[in-house]
Amino acid sequence: MLPALVALVVAASFLTILAPRASAGTAILFLEDFEDGTIVPDWSVEDSNPLAGEDYWGISDYRANTGNYSAWAAQVGNQSIGGQNNSDVHLYDDDMQADLTVDLQVNGFDSLTLYFYYYSRTESGGGDWIQAWYEAGGVQFPIFNNTGGTGNRWDLATVAVPNNVERLIIRFHSDGANHGFEGAYVDDVLLTGVEDVPPTSAADPMPTFVNDRPYEIAYAASDNANASGVDYVELWYRRGTTGNFTLYTRPANPLGQWITPTIPFDVTLAAGDGYYEFYTVAVDRAGNAEAPPATPDASVTIDTLSPTLTVTSPQADAVLPEGTVNVSWQGADALSGIDRFETSLDGGAFVGAGLATSRDLSGLAAGSHTIVVRAYDRAGNVRDVSVDFTIQAAAPGEGFPWLWILLLLLVVIGGILFFLWWRRDREEKEAVKAVEKAAPEAPTEASEGREGRGDEPPRET
Repeated sequence: MLPALVALVVAASFLTILAPRASAGTAILFLEDFEDGTIVPDWSVEDSNPLAGEDYWGISDYRANTGNYSAWAAQVGNQSIGGQNNSDVHLYDDDMQADLTVDLQVNGFDSLTLYFYYYSRTESGGGDWIQAWYEAGGVQFPIFNNTGGTGNRWDLATVAVPNNVERLIIRFHSDGANHGFEGAYVDDVLLTGVEDVPPTSAADPMPTFVNDRPYEIAYAASDNANASGVDYVELWYRRGTTGNFTLYTRPANPLGQWITPTIPFDVTLAAGDGYYEFYTVAVDRAGNAEAPPATPDASVTIDTLSPTLTVTSPQADAVLPEGTVNVSWQGADALSGIDRFETSLDGGAFVGAGLATSRDLSGLAAGSHTIVVRAYDRAGNVRDVSVDFTIQAAAPGEGFPWLWILLLLLVVIGGILFFLWWRRDREEKEAVKAVEKAAPEAPTEASEGREGRGDEPPRET
């Protein structure tokens, strides 16, 4: 039976193992169950002793420890006596040294352990055996050996592997005689190591304001070179700048273990709209957990509510005279603040108003009109308020300055009449003066009376 770790991995069919949190743990560095049904590119095969023709490893469905396939040392090749295909007679050939090799890079791990199941039926006491070797610095060293077979059963090999391993070799060797045996099979190859260096992670920089719900928080996470790799990431948050951080979870992810490229942070599952600070914690497949950072990775204000907006003028359904119409409004946003206003008249394009709170409309035709005022907050939320009003056409003549024109005419006519009278009066006066100047002086009434009366005294002589 597989050891506990092997059984867990195989039963889960490569699903992620949720290892417990620890300062160090066992990581799976390599796993092969041959269930692809072919030698995958990770492996290479060769027969380094082709005296009896080339015979080497391949995938067989004749025997398997788990699943449907295993690797058989003589799957490819022919019998040196008789020429039958090895797989047809299920026998290995003479003079074989078939190597099944995989390159490994496991720097950064300790206590490497190789597990594999093998089934072997070979010549007892002869020169036929299955071995495991490792290579380091170009030199190969044996770490496992079995001769004679396993007695028609699968056995588990558990072998310690040095930390400097570069290649792992499963080798089957046969001599030149007594080859009428089935040979060796290998299945469920597993290499583990102990890792004690945690991975690293950080939430990506965030904008000042957002209005997304959920807000997708991106992050970066990585493990050390050749390490077990990041298993999952946790997101920790707090609302405000003080207090403890809380692990973010969702009903679909109650453990808060995230493997997606972004984490969907929903304020309704946290503390509602507001200013948040975040950090991430990465955990690797060996169970090593990153320590929380001294300061948050990133922060953002999440504002999902639209600003408030009121149009104060004109009143709804107002009837206004022709002329300039003043549109006024008031807007506010308690969390992120107002970013700008825009207005649109009668379905036309919106016109930016900046932070101004009024706009004058002129040249409006008589009839119904609609003004829409739009407010944006700095998180991108929008609020529209529309007001309908009517421009009333003036009655014929209404509004024209007839009275002023009449007064002006009267003034002009009066001025003309006064001028005519004044000129005529002056002319008449000048005419009288001219006549008086041209006529002889007339006698007075007193002198006429004395000359005509006889009682006047006689003149002295």
